[in-house]
Amino acid sequence: MERSASGLQGQGAASLGTTNHFVLAKLREAGKFEGVVLDLGAGTGYFTRLLSAQREKAGLKPGEKLAACDIAGGAFKADGVEFKECDANDGLPYADASFDAVVAIEVFEHTRAPYDVIADVYRILKPGGLLVFSVPNPGHALSRVKFLFSGHFHMFPSPSIKPENGGRICGHIAALPYQYWNYALRRAGFKNIELHRDRSKRSASIIAGLIWPMTRLATSRHVARIKRRELPLYEETNEVARAANSWEALTSRSLVMVATKG
Repeated sequence: MERSASGLQGQGAASLGTTNHFVLAKLREAGKFEGVVLDLGAGTGYFTRLLSAQREKAGLKPGEKLAACDIAGGAFKADGVEFKECDANDGLPYADASFDAVVAIEVFEHTRAPYDVIADVYRILKPGGLLVFSVPNPGHALSRVKFLFSGHFHMFPSPSIKPENGGRICGHIAALPYQYWNYALRRAGFKNIELHRDRSKRSASIIAGLIWPMTRLATSRHVARIKRRELPLYEETNEVARAANSWEALTSRSLVMVATKG
């Protein structure tokens, strides 16, 4: 079915504008800008409308080669875009190799089995297809301190099981730091995995600056211990372990990840 509205007026993005524009830039960079794109967990359709408006300038019709889905579609608005209601936990309602790119902005943290959802995204991407997604970062320095004292990561309060709360912060149920998202991507078969940050969180940056020498030392010791004890595991995860304590991972409000279907 199609939903209709015009322009970028109305309800805005639930995520940062910088994140949406970064994702748009990544689609251009990867040559997927004019391809068949799915906005997974589209919400009100902010990113869909943003992408559609930019593609119109390139001569495409409104909504052409764009699709969107979310668990509920009442708020979604975008001209000419095919919208499907679906629960990503139950599988995505698309055929294998349907899309050149899938975008999921602040979505996977709401899913019960994110590893399986990412594997299903891999299924619906064409060979060489691109996945770009963002998730709140429970591994930044402020979040680590909050967990130490409260037992809760930043932006991850005790979760609600009520369906009406599924889209709120209390619907954040997958508090995974970088290394686990990286695992999900590798497990599904993705290659060329990139980590980016959406915006540096000031409080996290201050704390990260204070603990930076200790973090670097602890990371080096951790990696060296793995190398001594399990060389194959070291060869597989060395770069991942270092990235998990990189400046980006310690300071970014959200993690933004880009990966290619192998």
